[in-house]
Amino acid sequence: MGIYGPFDFLRPIWRYGPLVRGLARRKIELRYRGSLLGFLWAVVNPLLLLAVYTFVFSIVFKARWGDASSNTTEFSLYLFSGIILYSVFAECVNEAPSLMLQNSAFVKQHRFPLEILLWVSLLATLFNFAVGMTVLMVFHFFVLGLPPVSAIYLPLIMVPVILMTLGVGWLLAALGVFLRDITQVVGVLTTALLFLSPIFYPASRIPEHWQAQYFLNPFARIIEMSKVVLFQGAEPAWVPLAVMSLAGWAMAWFGYICFMKFKPAFADVV
Repeated sequence: MGIYGPFDFLRPIWRYGPLVRGLARRKIELRYRGSLLGFLWAVVNPLLLLAVYTFVFSIVFKARWGDASSNTTEFSLYLFSGIILYSVFAECVNEAPSLMLQNSAFVKQHRFPLEILLWVSLLATLFNFAVGMTVLMVFHFFVLGLPPVSAIYLPLIMVPVILMTLGVGWLLAALGVFLRDITQVVGVLTTALLFLSPIFYPASRIPEHWQAQYFLNPFARIIEMSKVVLFQGAEPAWVPLAVMSLAGWAMAWFGYICFMKFKPAFADVV
């Protein structure tokens, strides 16, 4: 079966780099092919989403982010930043259980490196994230002024997100071949995790006696850190970030091992 080292899950991205980039580009193109606006939808969608959030939470609910926010429009920016970050994980993980079934033609080709398909999904999702962050930065400028210098730390905060996405994604992609119902379960869990993360509210709203349990959710701390660097001009908490990155690395390694162990049986089931 082979022994997989802690860096082996990175091998597909540099060994099959041109193939991964080509498939990711094709996946993005297919998403917008045939539409009137084409790639402009990549910008229009987050703009519409931000406009809806601004109207609902700033005008209808008059919502504020904690006690420090004096401008209700800021709430939509805080909310939008959490949504686009969490979407990187949620979109890939929701797709993962059916990933092999959707690409059954590749599964039948025994020499095709199936492990790259999750990388393809991740890169396509990161494209949407990059567009969403660009929209966020533009509106940040008009609402709050120039983003703080600390925003340069955001790529570091994305490291554990990407690693966890890979780990959970590979595990679910393998299990989804044999357990088709897992798709329904994953959809419910990612929705639950969305509301159990500080996206629609600050973590400070959680009662103190529930704080320890609440922060067992890694996205609780990750999303809080993203708001710190994007809006408060401060550095992230380096020790928790390092711990989550190491845990994400272990998760990616474990998910990759599981996927590669089950991989020989995919063609027989699909």
